[in-house]
Amino acid sequence: MRAMALAAALLIAGAAAAPAQAAAAAPADPRPDHVFADPAQRPAHGTAKGTPGPGGGGLESRILPIVHDCSPALRIRAQEMTAAQLAATCDSLANQDAFFHNVVKDPGPVANDYNTTLEVDVFNSSADYKNYARKIYGIDTNNGGMYLEGDPSKPGNQARFICYERTDVSPGWQIWNLNHEYTHYLDGRYNLYGDFGASQTTPTVWWGEGIAEYISYSYRGIPYTKALAEAGKHTYSLRTLFDTTYANSDVNRTYNWGYLAARYMVEEHPADVAIVLGHYRTGNWAAARSFLTSLDYESDWNAWLTSVATTA
Repeated sequence: MRAMALAAALLIAGAAAAPAQAAAAAPADPRPDHVFADPAQRPAHGTAKGTPGPGGGGLESRILPIVHDCSPALRIRAQEMTAAQLAATCDSLANQDAFFHNVVKDPGPVANDYNTTLEVDVFNSSADYKNYARKIYGIDTNNGGMYLEGDPSKPGNQARFICYERTDVSPGWQIWNLNHEYTHYLDGRYNLYGDFGASQTTPTVWWGEGIAEYISYSYRGIPYTKALAEAGKHTYSLRTLFDTTYANSDVNRTYNWGYLAARYMVEEHPADVAIVLGHYRTGNWAAARSFLTSLDYESDWNAWLTSVATTA
């Protein structure tokens, strides 16, 4: 999710820095970014600014003592990470930049966006995240992590992705939702004018969550088996997915079907995506909405779903 969101994983064994290697090393049926049976693992949006609350600043320094700068634009604060884990995380995010820009073909940051830096705050576990993140940042922690965009029009605003590690997944260590959430940061800076609330004035979830899933899986070279299995069910028309909001959808529609809609449009109709993003980048949400709702690709959409469908 954007302006507070979540989803994507880091494969520490060097795969993070090389998506092609991740594909080769991935198990036949890789675990999804989201544990759909557990609502607490879902990505989440929030409205908190992500700045430490009363007394939170001191607690933040004590609980997240490791401070590591990947670059002038990216900082990691962690409860406990090894040098190798820090390096692999930095590499994963740095390499994702070029991948993202190649997909969306942006001309640079949107106007009046001062989110020039991102801070990634990493807790040791889901339990630590739940125990400390609410106290430090004043956020809801019944989720798998949260991206806090804040007010990007304010110079000095600090965007944050607040997350946690998992050790119960193959190959043994992940920052949960890392690449999905980083996509939200990039999408907000290069594609979506204004803050999170502005982008929700018309239904944009198909793009925001869909492109975050699409970039996360395609960058890492991992098949999104859950979504591809859903494709064979032909549950939603493309037009219906253009109407998706957080209020009218569930995890399946938001993430699996958001991925399918974004992938279809990016791969099959890139010229249309360029038009939509041109409107999103200037905050002309109504024009983007009008254009999307004028499209009629339903026959081709259904044929495409059949062509990509697999059995999970």
